[in-house]
Amino acid sequence: MHRKISADIFHFFEKHLVVLENQTKNDDSMKRIFALLGVSIIVWTCSCSRTPEGVQPFDMQKISRSLKDKRSGMAKSEIFGRQVLQLAPSDGNDGIVIWTKGDRPDWTDARYLTAEVYDKAEHSGVIHLEFYKTDTVSEKVVVQGGQRAGTATESPWISCMIGVLPQLKTRIVFPLSHLDAQQIFLNRFPRQLKATVTGNRLAPADISKVILRFGPYDDTSYQTSYEIASISLTDELPAAYEPGNPMIDPLGQRTDKAWPGKLKHEEDMIRQHQHAADRVKGAAYPASWSKYGGWKAKRFAATGFFRTQYDGSRWWLVDPEGYAFLSAGIDCISASASGPVIGIEDLFEWLPDSDPAFREAVSERHDLPAVDFYVANLIRIFGKDWKARWSAFTVDLLKSLRFNTVGNWSDLSFAQHSGIPYVLPLRDFPSTATVVYRDFPDVFSDEYRRNAEIFAQQLNDYKDDPYLIGYFLRNEPQWAFGYHNLAYEMFATPGASETKNTFIDWLKTRYGGNIHALNETWGLNLKDFEALKAETFKNYPSETAKTDFNDFSSVMVRKYVDVPCDEVAKVDKHHLNLGMRYAWISSDLLYKAGERFDVFSINGYGMFPPPTAEIAKKSGKPVMIGEFHHGAVDRALPATGIIGVLSQEDRAAAYRNYMEEGFSRPELVGMHYFQWVDQPYTGRFDGENYNIGVVNTADIPYEELMKGMKQTNGRIYEVATGKAQPYRKDIPPTPAIHY
Repeated sequence: MHRKISADIFHFFEKHLVVLENQTKNDDSMKRIFALLGVSIIVWTCSCSRTPEGVQPFDMQKISRSLKDKRSGMAKSEIFGRQVLQLAPSDGNDGIVIWTKGDRPDWTDARYLTAEVYDKAEHSGVIHLEFYKTDTVSEKVVVQGGQRAGTATESPWISCMIGVLPQLKTRIVFPLSHLDAQQIFLNRFPRQLKATVTGNRLAPADISKVILRFGPYDDTSYQTSYEIASISLTDELPAAYEPGNPMIDPLGQRTDKAWPGKLKHEEDMIRQHQHAADRVKGAAYPASWSKYGGWKAKRFAATGFFRTQYDGSRWWLVDPEGYAFLSAGIDCISASASGPVIGIEDLFEWLPDSDPAFREAVSERHDLPAVDFYVANLIRIFGKDWKARWSAFTVDLLKSLRFNTVGNWSDLSFAQHSGIPYVLPLRDFPSTATVVYRDFPDVFSDEYRRNAEIFAQQLNDYKDDPYLIGYFLRNEPQWAFGYHNLAYEMFATPGASETKNTFIDWLKTRYGGNIHALNETWGLNLKDFEALKAETFKNYPSETAKTDFNDFSSVMVRKYVDVPCDEVAKVDKHHLNLGMRYAWISSDLLYKAGERFDVFSINGYGMFPPPTAEIAKKSGKPVMIGEFHHGAVDRALPATGIIGVLSQEDRAAAYRNYMEEGFSRPELVGMHYFQWVDQPYTGRFDGENYNIGVVNTADIPYEELMKGMKQTNGRIYEVATGKAQPYRKDIPPTPAIHY
């Protein structure tokens, strides 16, 4: 498997991997998988000796001389075998300025920014690539979890956060096409982990400076250093490195680190799993709970389906039998934790691709061959009937931990047969051939309405199931990552759309059909309103224009919500519309048409839930947290996820803090932990490799977290009604390692 890997493998990733919304079901078409594997073998054997043309190197000596920290500078590297920039992140993390306007590399003639990096720590590295705009003050660029790009005194116009594995030479790649800010997530490249773009569109000619910041840094918990061997602008993707030494063992564990509970061999794994299974076998809900996990001490009118109820002091869900219900759930409950292996085969001691006993551990994800060590380990633990035995164990564990909801992205076959209430992520939210900004469709087109009708039909398969709590319309729309004036962004190009036509008609009405009034307030010289269709804007024409754009953005979002809500209501009259699972409340635009939802959902990453009282007040609805988690790097995985803590004990305490604080609030009716199983060390389809699982990839629960979950979940109703005070423990702050 250790073959020479060429630059062609980078092109393979760029062509075939399109990062989509998180899904849990793999396409098991083995013919396609092995056809792709065959193609990749041909690619791997190509020569990688040719130096790409069109490389514009940055002056590393000049960058080194500009550094203030005396611990950083040029030195000989044993890893790269040449002089490199040795960098030690420090308090304040000023970063390194790699380019300012007037420097030699020409951004307008390049396609990629690349850098050779090496993270010396045991944990993953986080690299922030920040682009600043000439003579312009940017709005704050905020990422999920609340962290902001830049510093307290300056903020980039657009930023990319990139993850790298520890102690592995990596060529990071940033395609400059992403400066248009139309896509949040980058394609994956070999060895590079997840990369996320936030901010506003920026033309290469308007770049004033570029800064690289390296993390994480904390003076007590994270002290690391990096080597940067080169930084370049290139016309082509770079050649990959020669194969290195394997770093993943046959059980999917990293080989370079020891930790409590690390598996010694297959028999040790089976023994540990059997011990966990024996402890939860035959688990059931408390006698004070209904069969759905509702609370028998409080009852309302029963309808045979889940609904909402305000009792005068707090919001509740109501189970089909009428009992008060609060949803404690886990997302992504599935026998799946796969990750792509193309271009990184040399990192594994063993892969299951040629062993028929592990055929089900090989799959395809987003058109890329993927390997699943979780499935391989389940086959080792349970044998041929592994899926049924996994399901039985998982139901026992969920009930033992007092979870009463199978959360989003879970295996729907498992959910429907588990005897546990579940939520449904609807697939393929309606879109259109023309999008006006990121994933925002042409909402005033007939195409959008037609696709919404098709979208709603999938509810026919679930509309009579009493165990279904409700459905999420979609997950984390990309247009809502940060505040963006949608109507203004529609004029980034002269492209035609029905939404643009409707905006112009709206302006005609607002200005009484008087083009001279529009010209005067916008600072334009248009012949008529129709001439606006061909206009593009790099900046707001005037403050009044900014207000007009913003006001129509509200009209756009209302249409965006109204059309699919109309259609799903026609198909399913029984179940709750749980909303959009917004990543965070980036602006008041997200409240538009919120009255169409039965429950307002948000993904709330933090040490405690976000300000849900404000959400409930503005939306008029109860609130559900679709995702939250806390991770640590004290065990196998090198990244914490969006919110970090120092240890497994702190993960348990953080879970208890979050859930009990949340359910003490009268507006919160559900919180779902993300996610069931740890992510692969080398990254899932998009490159996340976080320690966020309830179980590891050997299906063994984290003891500390399991104990904390059971304690808190078992008393949610007492906390919600004031019979018990919320748990509270101070947890040392620590930087998050996520991308």
